[in-house]
Amino acid sequence: MEGFNGKLVGSVYPITPDECKMVHDAAIRVLQEGGVRCDDERAAKMFEAVGCTLENDRQLVKISEKVVMAALETCPSNFTLHGRNDPSKDCSIGTGEVHFCTVTGRYIDDVRTGERRKVTRQDAIDGTLMADALENVHGLYKPVMWIYDEEMICNSQILTTEWMKHTNKPGTWVYNTGAEHEVSDLIKMWQIAAGGEEEMRAKPHMLGHVVVNPPRVIDVHYTDWLMGFCDSGTPLSIESALMGGATGPATRAGMLVQCMVEIYALVVQAQSYKPGHPLAFCSFNPAMDMRTGLWATGTPEYGINGGGIAAMAKYHNVPVVGFGMSDSCDFDQQSAYEKALKSYNYALAGLSWIIDLGGTAGFNLVSWPEMVLENEMAAYIGEYLKGIVIDEERLAVDTILKVGPLPGSYMKEKHTRQWFRKEFYIPELSNKEFFESWEREHVELQDKAKAKALDILDNHESPVDPAIQQELDDYLAHCMKRDLG
Repeated sequence: MEGFNGKLVGSVYPITPDECKMVHDAAIRVLQEGGVRCDDERAAKMFEAVGCTLENDRQLVKISEKVVMAALETCPSNFTLHGRNDPSKDCSIGTGEVHFCTVTGRYIDDVRTGERRKVTRQDAIDGTLMADALENVHGLYKPVMWIYDEEMICNSQILTTEWMKHTNKPGTWVYNTGAEHEVSDLIKMWQIAAGGEEEMRAKPHMLGHVVVNPPRVIDVHYTDWLMGFCDSGTPLSIESALMGGATGPATRAGMLVQCMVEIYALVVQAQSYKPGHPLAFCSFNPAMDMRTGLWATGTPEYGINGGGIAAMAKYHNVPVVGFGMSDSCDFDQQSAYEKALKSYNYALAGLSWIIDLGGTAGFNLVSWPEMVLENEMAAYIGEYLKGIVIDEERLAVDTILKVGPLPGSYMKEKHTRQWFRKEFYIPELSNKEFFESWEREHVELQDKAKAKALDILDNHESPVDPAIQQELDDYLAHCMKRDLG
């Protein structure tokens, strides 16, 4: 593999506004000439209602630029994911704020035993409490992907019950099992957690993902979810989930074009069903590793494509969210640099909701000590985003003049005492010792993270009202009785 030759031009976004126009025009051409396949008559009617052309027995939808632009113009430029019964946990989406969210997994590195095993119901509880306790974790994806020690038929309902019982922070959900009552049950649980149906509608606390099946297929299941989310007032995350080289082109530009084809189609569908409904573009577009056939989320092109979608969102004045992730099957140096670089890039590009903390290996592995460490990583990124505040006090001219040249020192100055804690980041876990003292006696970073994770698990209590917890348990019992007999 060739290295780069140094002739690089840096930018927050990987494409310019003029190139955004080129991507847009290319996506529109695909929508007008090739269209998208529609496997659901309800969706077909939504497209037909706003002037799309239906062909091939109503299974091929062709969408004009006029229809796309009309849909985009009805999208709000921002919205809020609310803390349930706690306004201090509100997350503004599309206003320039950046928030970090946990990721999910099927396996866990058990913090108590060191065993790597399938996740359980208790892990769903523990993962929620961890996220609730960590100050730079602003929201949650599913605490775990599945619950392997419970009946699979009510898996989503059990997971959601424990999630809603143990935090008031907002969250994100994507289609899980496809069970008959899954959509309505989960929305009912979210409403209970919010204090009622109208309370959730007024202050939504969940971001619902809807996805096109690549390449270019609107399917039944995600139409179910889209309608359920819109009917309940749940904002949408509009996602293309192609895999470059497999279900999408093998060029970065081509991947971005197909992403926008699929995103535009979902925007049209959503705005046809509920005009003005809040939504965000979403980035999850890995390339296929041609050596293994697996998706690759830790690669530069994955992060670059996320930046491209962010540029397109800015071009249309629509919010943008996205998934981070690493391909590493362990929490090691690879996981650290893949996640840190991508999360920082996403933050600079203005992604409002970055789903990345506490997991790796493509939605396969979670770790509570790793969530602790990545909570500190998020703090580092947050400090970079703060930049430099320029005002008279911080310019410190009088103090500079007072101290003078050497042997002057700022250590005794009132200005230093007043500002250093506000202006200098002081990490909790990262090492700042002298090398010699560190050599004599130190605690490894992973051990510090493990100790903090255990302290949270042993001492952090749910902030959720016990009455709401009981109502959630009662509704889960109803679901279990209905589905399991």
